[in-house]
Amino acid sequence: MLSVVAIASIIGTVVKQSEPYNNYLIQFGQFWFPIFEAFDVYNIYQAFWFLIILLFLVVSTSLCVSRNSPKIIKDIRRFQGALSYDSFKKFKNYYEFSSSHSLNSISEILNKEGFRIKASNDKDILVAKKGDLQKLGYIFTHLAIIVISIGGILDGNLYFKLQESFGFKKIESRNLKFSEVPGESQLDINNFSYRATLLLNEQEKNDKALLRVKDGYLVQHLPFEIKLDKFHIEHYSTGQPKAFLSDIKIRKDGQEFTETISVNKPFTMDGITIYQSDFQDGGSKLDLTLLDLFNRYQPMSLSSEVYKQNSFNSDQQEYVFEFDDFREFNIFQIEKDGKLKTQNIGPSVVYKFRNSSGQAVEYQTYQNPIPENEKFFFMSGVREDLQSELKFLRIPADNDLSLQGYQTFLKNIRSEELLLKNINKLADQASSLNSVEAKDNFKKNTQDIFNVYLKSGYSGLANMIEDSVAVENQESVADSYIKIIYFLAESMNQELITNNLVENDFFQDALNAYSDSFFYGDSPFLILNEYQKIYASGMQLTKDPGKIWVYIGSLFLVIGIFCMIYVQEIRLWLIKKSPRKFAVAMTSNREHIDFDNYCKQLTEKFKVKE
Repeated sequence: MLSVVAIASIIGTVVKQSEPYNNYLIQFGQFWFPIFEAFDVYNIYQAFWFLIILLFLVVSTSLCVSRNSPKIIKDIRRFQGALSYDSFKKFKNYYEFSSSHSLNSISEILNKEGFRIKASNDKDILVAKKGDLQKLGYIFTHLAIIVISIGGILDGNLYFKLQESFGFKKIESRNLKFSEVPGESQLDINNFSYRATLLLNEQEKNDKALLRVKDGYLVQHLPFEIKLDKFHIEHYSTGQPKAFLSDIKIRKDGQEFTETISVNKPFTMDGITIYQSDFQDGGSKLDLTLLDLFNRYQPMSLSSEVYKQNSFNSDQQEYVFEFDDFREFNIFQIEKDGKLKTQNIGPSVVYKFRNSSGQAVEYQTYQNPIPENEKFFFMSGVREDLQSELKFLRIPADNDLSLQGYQTFLKNIRSEELLLKNINKLADQASSLNSVEAKDNFKKNTQDIFNVYLKSGYSGLANMIEDSVAVENQESVADSYIKIIYFLAESMNQELITNNLVENDFFQDALNAYSDSFFYGDSPFLILNEYQKIYASGMQLTKDPGKIWVYIGSLFLVIGIFCMIYVQEIRLWLIKKSPRKFAVAMTSNREHIDFDNYCKQLTEKFKVKE
């Protein structure tokens, strides 16, 4: 039984308990999830079978202790009677020696060594022993099992398990407001033990908490009301968070208490401990600009909030923005001067872009340009499912670290007038085009190449080359096409260089970004202009009356193990054979070479008169 409890405790430590079931489904998959669910692995300390095992351990171990403890106590108090000389000689550690000591002197030596001596009617015999506490190790270790198991039962809330079994309490699985949850799914303030969670936005208050149970929840009433005044984060100079703190007010019976809790500094009131467990966005306000990556419409403004949805129409299709999270701090390892340095790169927005058929793509867009290889890029990650890695679109920043240069670039490369003008310029510079017909063919082919790039990026060019060019010539043709596209893009955007808005290497990065836009999906690129950060603090409220019992039981266990391992029981018999001749025999519950040496050393002390 103890092995089962130990294994279950290890599982409960490795597997995070009382998480939403979807988290476990993602973690373990369709095959293992129902198997682990059947054994209550996700809430193992409150599993009915686990509590029954603890109850069995309490009963069986209590019977064992009650039956054996009187014998042990009696044995501790009892001295074994005198032995005959023939019995003496059979002991492994039997010694005969000569000494001028009297029995009283030897008794004093034994007292100094920690022995208890029994007075004997026979003046020529001494009976002594020490290390009786070793036997108490049995009692303390078994008491530890009982007390720790009681603590586990108390914290396991066996009373609620019985209520659930008889149908008095039911787990709620619908997404309801606390006020809408039926009474059979609510627990009053007298509930014996629980580990509930409470999420509060700044300036929000509540006197109810959420208790996750299996694939649903219960509403736990609190004996007081909690209000979150302010949540704040302290940072190191590198931008990494140092501390998470919640300034809370607790109101009970007209009295108000102000406290600040942090990760390692909880607050306890009425037996309920309030921990700072996590934090998340509480509905931050966002001021955004929508940039179409193909310049089909002008940039648009959008005001929204985290957890809010916004409709969006494009190409006669309706889409929905679902803003899931806003992160004010993002800590990256940035290479600078050949060394990796920790740096806060600023805010990011996490959102889903859902089409009319309900399919959604997730995006994470950063507000500030991110340094990479001594350049700066505006970055946005995209993935179609949560199990996939984010694929990043990198848009080069201009010399002002803005997107204005790329916006101008987009507008210019999609201008047919500019395209034709620069194709003519390129044709005039080609000395090999000696005839009008050759120039016209060159212009048409060049325009076709650039239009393919505009419609599908470099992948479209690759497909065109693969379909129309012999294999041995594909690489050289691809190089020619890329050079043509680069020349045209640079020629069409000379104003950017003239105005000192970009450098020459900007155009290759911009062309790569435009080509990558085709995997980015239908969402416009979000530019975060301003924001108002609103935090929500996650608190864990724990009522665990069994904790003190577990602490006491752990102390008993330490004492018991110490007694059994480090305390050695020794029994000694000494006979005075003649005025100067003695015989001594010693035995122990653990006879080993150290004990043999101790017996010899003690015998030597008997020989020498101090």
